[in-house]
Parts: sequence; structure tokens; C-alpha cells
Amino acid sequence: MLFITTYKVKPYITKAETAELMEVFAKQGSAPGEIAHYVNADGGGGVVISDTADMAGSYRNNLNYAQWLEFDTTLVLTVDQAVPHILDAIA
Repeated sequence: MLFITTYKVKPYITKAETAELMEVFAKQGSAPGEIAHYVNADGGGGVVISDTADMAGSYRNNLNYAQWLEFDTTLVLTVDQAVPHILDAIA
């Protein structure tokens, strides 16, 4: 399954909290099935693209960072996967 997770850094975290977040990231690492991770140029968040069936692992990974980050995860399809269903629905 393909997921896009956007995250935002919670407002007003301190430099010390940011350092703690980075320590946890160094220890825990990436989400299961992560294929891309982009960080917003303004430093306020980012986007992770994952291809995994390990929903429990993805949830657990988000919990590692929930103290500092807010998440929005969306299950997505490729265009090739979606188009047949769209065409069927409008037939």
C-alpha cells in the first residue's frame, strides 16, 4: 500500500527539543517501506512517501515522533491503479 504522510513541527519547540527529536530520529530511523522523505525548506515539516503493508509498524514509527510532530497520513493509489475504478464508476 502506498501512503503519503505530511508532518508539521509542533509550534514553538525549543532548540533543545529539536536536538532531542534528532536524537530519536538517529536511533529509530525511517518509517517502514519509506521510499522518499522530503523536508520543507522553511523547516516547518515535510513529506514521507512509503510503500508498505506494515500499518502497525508505521503507526509505531509515528508514535516515536508524536511529541514533536503532527501527522496527516493518506492512503493513495497510482494513476494506473485508480483509472480503471474511475472509468467503471462513471460508466
